[in-house]
Amino acid sequence: MTESLVIELPSLPDPPIALLANKFATGRTTEVAGRVHAAVEAGIAWVHLRDHDAAPDIFAGAARTLVNRLRALRPSPTITVNTQYATAQSLRCGLHTGWRGPRPEGIPMPVPHPIGYSAHHLLELPAPRRRAVDYVTYSPVFPTSSKPGHPGTGTAALRRFVEQVGVPVLALGGITPERVAACREAGAHGVAVLSGIMQSDTPAVAAARYVEAWRTTTAP
Repeated sequence: MTESLVIELPSLPDPPIALLANKFATGRTTEVAGRVHAAVEAGIAWVHLRDHDAAPDIFAGAARTLVNRLRALRPSPTITVNTQYATAQSLRCGLHTGWRGPRPEGIPMPVPHPIGYSAHHLLELPAPRRRAVDYVTYSPVFPTSSKPGHPGTGTAALRRFVEQVGVPVLALGGITPERVAACREAGAHGVAVLSGIMQSDTPAVAAARYVEAWRTTTAP
């Protein structure tokens, strides 16, 4: 067994299931917020705020509203913010970045953990970047509507990535409750979910299924 498969995860939520609240600021914001709230009440401990179409001020305002609502829950979830460093810092949230930046190894002032990075292959993760992050997402593992035409890399590629990167890995892309076990068996330290919860007619039920799927599988 390689060292990367037994990495300690002190800074990742439990369960390590990241719910991607996509278009929370420019989409149907009330509906998105309601689905996120329901998922958190059902056991999701990690919410990731992502909206590539939102201007920084729109993103910041919507994030503040949703973060305040989520932090009123008991217990409140871990919250990470995609790319918007200033918002993450002002709201005391974690930060997730990718090719859009900012580079995690170069952020001017620290933000709360966890700090993550979106990767599709090892070349995107030079050593300084790996040292700066708590986790990386690897995608797409399975076919997903967000990447039409892409067949997904499969769990064998996920396993190779986990073994090589030396950083906790979240599997992303087409993750269903039925696929959680395969991802975990491939060495993933967690999963990231979008449509499986956010497009479900019953987000609370869907969220509970993901939590149960993670709880009932074991790491290799």
